Amino acid sequence: MEAWSLQISTGDLMIDFSVLGALLLVGTWLRKNVGFFQRFLVPNSLIAGFAGLLLGGELLGLIPIDGARMGAYVYHLLALTFICVGLFKTEQKHSWGVMNLGFMQVAIMLLQGIIGLSLALAISLTLVSDLNPATGILLPLGFAMGPGIAYSIGQSWEAFGFPNAGSMGLTFAAIGFLFAYFWGMFSVNREVTRNGKNDVPQYIRSGIREDGNRPVGSRQTFSSAAIEPFAVHLALIGAIYLGTYWITEGLAQLLMSAGLEAEVPVIWSFHFIIANVVSLGSRKWLLGGKRGDWIDDGTIHRLTGTFAEYLIAASIMAISLSIAWRFALPMALICLIGGYLTYLFLKWACWKVFKKHQFERFIGMFAQMTGTISSGLALIRVTDPNYETPVAQELVLSSGMALTFGFPLLILINLPFTLFQGELRGFVIVLCLMVAYLALIGLAWYAYYRKVSSQDRESSIST
Repeated sequence: MEAWSLQISTGDLMIDFSVLGALLLVGTWLRKNVGFFQRFLVPNSLIAGFAGLLLGGELLGLIPIDGARMGAYVYHLLALTFICVGLFKTEQKHSWGVMNLGFMQVAIMLLQGIIGLSLALAISLTLVSDLNPATGILLPLGFAMGPGIAYSIGQSWEAFGFPNAGSMGLTFAAIGFLFAYFWGMFSVNREVTRNGKNDVPQYIRSGIREDGNRPVGSRQTFSSAAIEPFAVHLALIGAIYLGTYWITEGLAQLLMSAGLEAEVPVIWSFHFIIANVVSLGSRKWLLGGKRGDWIDDGTIHRLTGTFAEYLIAASIMAISLSIAWRFALPMALICLIGGYLTYLFLKWACWKVFKKHQFERFIGMFAQMTGTISSGLALIRVTDPNYETPVAQELVLSSGMALTFGFPLLILINLPFTLFQGELRGFVIVLCLMVAYLALIGLAWYAYYRKVSSQDRESSIST
């Protein structure tokens, strides 16, 4: 519950918000004017985060940045992002591409977990005795699931004797972003050169849209004479987050009443799941039909993006460089092997499963499973500037399926602490369970692959 209980003054909050905003402006200027960032499509928020890390207290000390507060912002922004995802209406299609990409995402999460934990166990038993084996489990959290989840789960492990786990999770996520954009763009540029595909439009490179190319981002569903529509949408998100707090606090109290105090940090680390469920319920039951037609998807989409930009910037700035440097070699080894095997698996799977748009599906998945879904969509645009293929939509829709089937993994990775008090045998058992779950997902994927006829595959792929 550390992120919830962290005491922050109003002055600190405003200064932090101002610093994050200023750094996002710096990132925007650098993206517009520096060819290096344009070439690799490095997002402004990532540039801002690394700029803050450089200018912060652990290096140059030029701007006031507190890592604990930045981590708390990451924690809360994660839940706000999941609330927006629950409010946003998505078209529920389960096409051939969506199903296979969904299975692929879950398989990669498990594969990264198995690789990371195996390497961490081997390193802790032979080379670095004070390396917690759970460090390896941070690989899928930081790579496949993103910085918010990596910090939220990681910081809950600190209550079980894994110090600085939240910061280490953010370090994995930061390295994952480097994989997504630099290794990913290297692959994209090689594909563009080899096949002569269209390059990405200049406004995508620079990040600035010119006059005449500025689409409408949202619509006003309320009269501004009564209330600002944006304020209503923000109020809805705030109300849902209040409900999330009440539910999470209630569950925590129940666990304490049952003598399960050790499980309380895990409940608080899953607050983003609770937030998403409450949001989905609000949209479906409380605000369904005409009662909820005032919710503008464009406004919700803009808010989702805003929260995500601040989350990414804050996640980089919350990294503890002293901890990252202390375990630099083991973490680098885990990331390099995990990233490379992720690349090889996707190379095999995308060309094995699909007959068309293999590269678009491959690069979108690689960027998403080392960065975020925004990373995947950004790289897809290089070879598919106008999203003419179905790959971008498949990537978005498959994420919902991956979240559902990936949830058992979130339960599994906590077992070494909640069930085995951090003992070595707990990590070994969880490693075996992940292998078994990967085999189960593989069988389900194979059964689906065999069930869909060849004719159905081709008709679905051609859309």
